[in-house]
Amino acid sequence: MDNVIVGERIKGLRLKRKMTREELAEAAELSVSFLYEIETGKKSFSAYTLGNLSRALNVEADYILLGKIEEKVNGVLSRESLLCIQQILLEAYNEIQELIDG
Repeated sequence: MDNVIVGERIKGLRLKRKMTREELAEAAELSVSFLYEIETGKKSFSAYTLGNLSRALNVEADYILLGKIEEKVNGVLSRESLLCIQQILLEAYNEIQELIDG
């Protein structure tokens, strides 16, 4: 997953909805500075944050990650979508492990 492309997509959705960064940050329960880092591709984010952003922007999480709406097969996300979600979860796990290990 390319953080810069995903960040640009989030920013584009925010601007399309005529939302300020402050409005989106509040709606997605994020700090304005963290949202800025996401939009500029400097930070990745957790699956929890992805869910908050998708709700606040009123789009599927697939669109935020992939830039297109993936068809679900028998109610299940596509393999590509699942791989992106797996990567987000793995990154979050590694960050948590680093905090635990000190």
